[in-house]
Amino acid sequence: MKGTPVRLLMLSVAAVVGAAEEPLSLIGRGELVCPVCGQVFQTVVSTQSNTREGIDYDLFARALGAQPEYYRISTCPNCGYSGYPADFDPAVPLPADVRERILRELRAHVPADFTPASDPRELDAADRYRLAILCYRWRQKPDEALAWLHLRASWIARDEGAVLPREPRLAKVLAFVERWRPDLEPGGNQVDVEMRLAARIAEAIDRGAFNRYQRPFVELALALILRRHGENEQAGPMLERLAALDIWPAALREGIERMRQSILLERAHQREAAACFEAALLSGQIARANLGPARYLLAELCRRLGRRAEAARWYERALATPGLPEDLRAWAIRQRKGCRAKPGT
Repeated sequence: MKGTPVRLLMLSVAAVVGAAEEPLSLIGRGELVCPVCGQVFQTVVSTQSNTREGIDYDLFARALGAQPEYYRISTCPNCGYSGYPADFDPAVPLPADVRERILRELRAHVPADFTPASDPRELDAADRYRLAILCYRWRQKPDEALAWLHLRASWIARDEGAVLPREPRLAKVLAFVERWRPDLEPGGNQVDVEMRLAARIAEAIDRGAFNRYQRPFVELALALILRRHGENEQAGPMLERLAALDIWPAALREGIERMRQSILLERAHQREAAACFEAALLSGQIARANLGPARYLLAELCRRLGRRAEAARWYERALATPGLPEDLRAWAIRQRKGCRAKPGT
């Protein structure tokens, strides 16, 4: 891809000033030993983090600096065994049949150019999560653990998908709409700011503030904001309509199509995460301390998948759970109200 991609990193002055008070997220290297094949290899881990870029309502916390979610999963470059650092502990139980299956089958799922001689960063995070999910399924790990892997994989698809190639007219529009960005209040969530910005852009479009040459680029800027935060019920139809226009340069057209495909991948992981969270909740697998957040996450996943009635029910169950964290309580109340509203109101 030529040029620097347009990844929505439009921070308010308040966010930048606040970031100076908190160190940037950093990554470092560590050494792991594969419990399956014995390979000793280097991995990349997050050594320092923050949440200065905000927390999406399904708990994807973005950092200024390296994104920690990209470095939670490690992969053995020899056999492909993948998981969190704890999954590489020598004491991890790996039955003989599971070990044999990994040695026999998993390498076929690893990109051929990823070998023990490769740098660990050469394997995309999406591939590492995909391999870890396979390992967890073969190891018959609990539904809750699988739910979190799929949820985190959906965040990777979202973050990797919220990118467009740099294009002068789109960059100009992004700079223009910055005038509508609300201030970030002390202790506030950057995501709230960007969602209010999206609402203001949508209002300007509805009142006809842009001519027919400007409007597609403004709508694409809006779709980029919504896509960045996984609000695909809104972003998806916008991108589908915009993709049908013949005004885009080739690189931007390809970028729009990649963004559309990333939505399909994110939603596939969200469906799996929702199914696993529901199975864990209904079978009583969730620890009492995690019950409220798990119910909230299932509700939020249902909302993002367009299953509004299910979402409303799970929001209500989350709100009825003692000890639900206050931020999740506030979000659940707001999202439940939206689920009860008629579409388009």
